[in-house]
Amino acid sequence: MIRNQKRALIVTAVAGLSLIGLFAVFFVVAEPELFWPEDVEVTEATLHAAYPADKAFFETAYEFEGKNLGLSGQRVVAGIIPHHLLAADLIADFFRNLEGADVDAVVLLGPNHFSAGQSDLITSAYDWQTPYGVLSHDAELLTGLQGIGAVAEEAVMHGEHAITSEVAFIKRTFPRATFLPVILKPGVDEQAATKLAEALFKISQNKKILVLASVDFSHYKTSLEAQRDDERSIAAIRSFDFRGVYRIEADSPPSIYTLLKFSQLNRARFSLLANTNSALLAGKPDLLSTTSYVTGFFVQGNAKLLFVGDVMLDRNVKTLVDGKGLAYIFGDLVKQRFFDGYDLVGANLEGAVTNGGEHYQPVKEFDFAFRPETVADLKGYGFTFFNLANNHFDDQGTRGMEETRKNLRDLGFDFSGCQNGVVADCSATTVAIGGKKVGLVGLSLVGAKLDVKKAEAVVSALKGSVDWVIVSIHWGEEYDQYVNTAQQNLAHALIDRGADAIVGHHPHVVQGVEVYKNKPIFYSLGNFIFDQYFSVETQQGLAVSLEFSDDGVAYALQPFKAAAGRITLLAGQEKQDFLDEVMKKSSQ
Repeated sequence: MIRNQKRALIVTAVAGLSLIGLFAVFFVVAEPELFWPEDVEVTEATLHAAYPADKAFFETAYEFEGKNLGLSGQRVVAGIIPHHLLAADLIADFFRNLEGADVDAVVLLGPNHFSAGQSDLITSAYDWQTPYGVLSHDAELLTGLQGIGAVAEEAVMHGEHAITSEVAFIKRTFPRATFLPVILKPGVDEQAATKLAEALFKISQNKKILVLASVDFSHYKTSLEAQRDDERSIAAIRSFDFRGVYRIEADSPPSIYTLLKFSQLNRARFSLLANTNSALLAGKPDLLSTTSYVTGFFVQGNAKLLFVGDVMLDRNVKTLVDGKGLAYIFGDLVKQRFFDGYDLVGANLEGAVTNGGEHYQPVKEFDFAFRPETVADLKGYGFTFFNLANNHFDDQGTRGMEETRKNLRDLGFDFSGCQNGVVADCSATTVAIGGKKVGLVGLSLVGAKLDVKKAEAVVSALKGSVDWVIVSIHWGEEYDQYVNTAQQNLAHALIDRGADAIVGHHPHVVQGVEVYKNKPIFYSLGNFIFDQYFSVETQQGLAVSLEFSDDGVAYALQPFKAAAGRITLLAGQEKQDFLDEVMKKSSQ
């Protein structure tokens, strides 16, 4: 109730400013197309102006209850904010999380809504009048971007609400920072966006720059349609899916692409703050036409990876997904922010990804095939990598393995691993994370003899060209909670040849953890998504987060359980009891 009353105050304030009834209009239609002050003449002597110009409007936006992501002491290099001022409190909450940050200059990217002006990249040499004082333009940034073709076109910038709606928030949060806006036409392609990101990165080596994208997301759809669009958009952002960014539902994919490239160069990862839409904010969920909003930060830090165990999407899991969707399975984990803040999320994919999820010869007793659409939906939760080396990769024969690789490649997933017992070129791949390279090796020895010398050679050769090597191994005995000597000997041998971490799976239950020569070995993470509902142990699992730095690798264990197929993290005494049991297994 308080939130709705405060939003009413904002509506009143804006209507009082004659912003052609901005918020009032939003309660009826999706989005105003034009709301800049027509009475401001742009001349060589004038400043550009924030709009609205009333400080009370912005202060009211800050009165809403917000979310604190605890960013103090962390280096935020970029972020995403809306410019649709129905979401003014979301913008305020974004900037509230950055209060006290050390920022020399803010670069604001956004859409050229009307494709106005001559240049594809339009900037400004003017300062900006805001309710909090004058926001000065940054001459150094201006010169640098003019060097790659950006042009100052003041008449165009004067009318662009992707910029005018944000400058007051920027001045309030960073009173001593300088500023440069850049609006991008829809025709700015990947090459031009990359060039812009690289220019900003070069300047940022000598100046603390915060790059923001002022972007609204799904437009003119129902609330439910917008939410589905946003899931795909957030997945592309979180996973740095450069191939998919230009297909997201947003008013400036080129701005998002530039932001992602800049963040990648800075080795920063995305952390979501909020996601909603105008129908929900207006309290009218049945509106047929909405605008959606995403806010979040790109935080610089060490490479951080998350691994889970077996993922099987056939049989009873397929039935569950068809009926309730992955949102049911992962609903609690999303609320617990389980997937947030990782450069890579990986799992053992326990089956083939065939066209249409078809089953081919040979027929096996346990015979798994997954639809590409279901696997694609995992991207929405941050999954980027799969180990294929296991005893089910070849369930659908050679055709199934070929389709799996093609489908995963087409969907934008990284993967490694050959069929069970095989060590070859397909055993390894390399993934770039920021300025670092991670080698990912997949091995399987379930009922098959593995050529250990070949496996060691793969690890050794890969180590010479990457910063870190992680080996995923399908091994051990099903339902055995204790490690055997063969597992331990192989793990030690691979670490001796250069592996930095070992991630195991296949037993369908959790096994112990060992640190050998300061390198962690997770012998079995157990099931993550599986329909083995017959025991407590097969419905429990372990996720492991790995953080790599120049000092080595640190890890954290996150135990979880499944009930009726829905996964939730363990907490409190239940979590402690589980971890105590893992430690007992580790000491055997």
